[in-house]
Amino acid sequence: MFSFGFGRDQEVGKILKIFPGRTSVPALEKNSQPKTVRITSRGVYFRSPLDGRELFIGPKESMKIQASLGADIIFAFDECTSPLVSREYAAASLARTHAWAKLSLQYYSPKQALFGIVQGSHFRDLRTRSAKFIARLPFDGFGIGGDLGRTKQDMKNILRWTLPHLSPAKPRHLLGIGYLEDIPNIIREGIDTFDCTVPTHYARRSIAFTSQGELRLDKTTYLQDHSSLDPQCVCTVCSRYTRAYLAHLLRAKESTAGTLLTIHNLFFFNHFVEQIRNDIKSGKV
Repeated sequence: MFSFGFGRDQEVGKILKIFPGRTSVPALEKNSQPKTVRITSRGVYFRSPLDGRELFIGPKESMKIQASLGADIIFAFDECTSPLVSREYAAASLARTHAWAKLSLQYYSPKQALFGIVQGSHFRDLRTRSAKFIARLPFDGFGIGGDLGRTKQDMKNILRWTLPHLSPAKPRHLLGIGYLEDIPNIIREGIDTFDCTVPTHYARRSIAFTSQGELRLDKTTYLQDHSSLDPQCVCTVCSRYTRAYLAHLLRAKESTAGTLLTIHNLFFFNHFVEQIRNDIKSGKV
């Protein structure tokens, strides 16, 4: 809904400062519609990127798809708003999201853990209203979703408005945030789990995360570098392959390169979070 809709139209991401785009775009009015997506009270109509067919997804369809995937944790159907949203549009969107949350509870499989999603954009009263509403419903956990404002400080504010209303006895998940520099900060704010495409997305762009910083392995200099990807890493990629070999695969446009970099990046991120867990146990965080 967001990626094909206002995200594409306005060239923005979840936090405006990260993906600046065209910040002069007017705020969305209550009944605004994206160019290629039609949002209704029932759900969303959009065009298939494969063959152009009109498709529809609503709470019932979303729950069916997530059940078919067999995920352990699934999320209620909701609308992710743009960071350039007006308060009027955010309030109308929030009403839809709350109605969809109740329908998602009706349609989901009890074999899966269903998380409700708090919306409200960067408006404090809407975030508070949404957190209290979602907290009253029998969800297994909570997601903090939607746009997270225009700056990292806005994101921190949103978490501080929201988390006090969500029981710490249930997992509290931040949707779509997970850059390395963000992870310690959101954990300190009270976030238990989070998700992000960075490890896989960056791998597809030839970027490896290492203890020495990010490496762009498509540079020619790495074709003669026979050291391991990260000397301090113990993943299978670092123990078996050199930077030169990985750079060669990228030059040859071998899909194996993306696979190996993905394996390493996921290991690196998991190890990073494991270290934070240890710091929590020892009282450092």
